[in-house]
Amino acid sequence: MSGRFTLPIRRWLALALIVTLCLPVTVTASVAASRVRGPWSERMEASQFLRENAARWDDPNWQAVARARLAAQGVAFVLYAGDREIYRSSPDPIAADQHRSRMVQRVVVSGVGAPRTALLYSDSQPTVAGDHRLIPLAAFSSLLLALIAIAWFLGRMVLSPLAATSRAARQIAVGDLDIAVPDSRVREVAEVGAAFGTMGAALRDSLRRQAAIEQERRLFIGAVVHDLRTPLFSLRGYLEGLSAGVADTPEKRARYVAVAEEKAAALERLVADLFDYTRLEYLEQAPRAQPLDLAAFLRRAVEGMRPRAEARGLALRLCATTPCRIDADSHLLMRAIENLLDNAIRYTPSGGSVRVSCAEGAEGVAFSVADTGPGIPIDDLPHLFTPLYRGESSRNRRTGGAGLGLTIARRIIRAHGGDLRACNGDEGGAIFIASLPAARR
Repeated sequence: MSGRFTLPIRRWLALALIVTLCLPVTVTASVAASRVRGPWSERMEASQFLRENAARWDDPNWQAVARARLAAQGVAFVLYAGDREIYRSSPDPIAADQHRSRMVQRVVVSGVGAPRTALLYSDSQPTVAGDHRLIPLAAFSSLLLALIAIAWFLGRMVLSPLAATSRAARQIAVGDLDIAVPDSRVREVAEVGAAFGTMGAALRDSLRRQAAIEQERRLFIGAVVHDLRTPLFSLRGYLEGLSAGVADTPEKRARYVAVAEEKAAALERLVADLFDYTRLEYLEQAPRAQPLDLAAFLRRAVEGMRPRAEARGLALRLCATTPCRIDADSHLLMRAIENLLDNAIRYTPSGGSVRVSCAEGAEGVAFSVADTGPGIPIDDLPHLFTPLYRGESSRNRRTGGAGLGLTIARRIIRAHGGDLRACNGDEGGAIFIASLPAARR
């Protein structure tokens, strides 16, 4: 959901109800207040007028003007100088009226000879100035405006997003995942829209991953077919040569048989690698962890590979003096270590060396396999653990390997909660470094 301000739909409905009730009342009260004049304001204006003109109370011309002015405000008055009446604006200002009552206000002015007093008579009920029909018109207009605003809000923030969500659902149903749902300030609607957007993005990612997996599967099958066909064709050719009598001397027959055995061994190794890779890919074999001393475990692996290394004229050394405790599946871990040692022995020229070491640190246990071979081409490093990778400079192309040994080793290490990475040494040669969690104390 976006970071915009949102509220639950119940609160929006409560706010809409408050606006519907309060806006017409507020507007009507404001208009009425501006149109209605009360008796209190009229008497205040009349008393102020009389105070300011107290010296002119005896002037007949002023009396006529005052009478007309205050009569327009509904105010009658009687003026006195001491006990003497000076002027009366109406013969009977307090005449009885069956519909309205009169209010009296006494105004005393001093400082103009004898004290002067004015009695003001006005209606006790307020009067409406101008057209009184404006008040109900204002009430109706404000109510209509409130309803229009609420309808616009509901259409913009509820109906439009829900309609867009419905269209998005129909798009997804037909396979069109390029959907867009507008934002809303109604929390429930915004959450539905966000859920649809997330679902669309997840489906697009899933389709992309599926397409990538399908492409990788096709490439994998093609590479497997190629790698299986090469030793099979060679084996078939030499066997046909033996059958046809091409090898007509004992030396030729021995050489043909040796090559056939070599191709059969390569084919067996390839099939075993493919089987192990597939088994790890689909997790048919989960690691069965048990306490191990990695240093002693590496020693057994090195001793097992030493005859092969010596046959190639290589020195295989182990540098591990202290125990390194881990929890691991001995069978799987031995498979990973043998793959790394086999890789190092295969690519190290005669007279070189392979060095194996392990150490325990604060973040776990690490072991490495370093050789003095030609190293790994820079272009191959990012793809080194890709199944069946056969780049132009790939070492698999030069040796005919299946390109699965390192992939299997990394997956075994990762299945144990660690990782495997590769780099080139400062003085040449390849270095493979594996990290594993230390044993639980």
